[in-house]
This record gives sequence, C-alpha cells and structure tokens, in this order.
Amino acid sequence: MLQKIVFQDNIYQLSRSIDTVYEGLMLDLSGEYFFDKTVDDLLFFDVSIQKLYRQIQANTQLSLYIPIMQSLNSCQNRYIRLVDSVLHGTTCLKEEFVSLLPKLTIISELHTKLRTEMMLKIQKNDKTDDSWDIVSQNELSELLNF
Repeated sequence: MLQKIVFQDNIYQLSRSIDTVYEGLMLDLSGEYFFDKTVDDLLFFDVSIQKLYRQIQANTQLSLYIPIMQSLNSCQNRYIRLVDSVLHGTTCLKEEFVSLLPKLTIISELHTKLRTEMMLKIQKNDKTDDSWDIVSQNELSELLNF
C-alpha cells in the first residue's frame, strides 16, 4: 500500500543532499573519512530517484504531476552532474573511485536514459501550452452567434 508521500519535500531534500555531496567533492577531503560515505550516498541517490520516478509514474492523476516531474527532473540533472564529475575525475577522491568507474558508468547511462524518458513524459502530459488554443463547443457556438 502506497502511503501518502509529499513528493516535493522528498525531492527537495534529495536535491539538497546531492548538492552537498557535489560541493564536498570539490573540497580537498580525505578518502579515509569520506569515500565510503560518498559511495553510499551515490548509490542511495540512484535508488531513490528511480523509486520516486516509479511512484510518480504510478500516480499520473496527481494535480501537481507536471511540477513534481519537473522537480524530479531537476534533481536528476544534479545527480547526473555529480556522477559525471566522478567519472571525469574532477573530484578530490578520483583515485579512490577508480574501481567503481564501471558501475558508475552504467548508473550514468541509466540515468541519462531516465532523464530523456522523464522529459518526454513531461512534454506529453503538459497541457498548459495547448489549453489556450482549444475552443470548446460552447465557445464556438457563442462565437458563431453574432
């Protein structure tokens, strides 16, 4: 049974956590203290984004579906930026990550595909652009009754 989830709050916290890890990896941190925690965080972010996406997709009738998907997409972009920084060796722990690069490459590819899928779903379900161009039958009748 799916409990009531406040998607925006969860996505917000996830985004802030991703930003914190990203900014931390730009510092001169010791791998002895931070490597294991960073790996745990990277894997947690991976699983959490996928889980949130599945739950949101199962609830497309949500009144704030588009804004929630846009927030998740923004979170997803932050995560991809974080993983890419590790893959490109621009972090302070680049030597420690060498053994995890194949797994992180797979994660990066998966999230890049997921981002594309997310964007397509947002575009498909975002009816705000089209709603102004549609004339209802009642409006048409009024317009034709001079």
